[in-house]
Amino acid sequence: MTGRLGITRPRLNDLLRGKMSKFSLDALALLAAKAGLKVKLSVKKAA
Repeated sequence: MTGRLGITRPRLNDLLRGKMSKFSLDALALLAAKAGLKVKLSVKKAA
């Protein structure tokens, strides 16, 4: 595990390299919250 985010080094590297497709929306929101960020989700009707 890696520090306060609670993920392994390879997962952290994926995150830092922008490989967002490897993470679920839930996982990204949880990681953001653990990093002390406020999570806000907005959904709009498709054009």
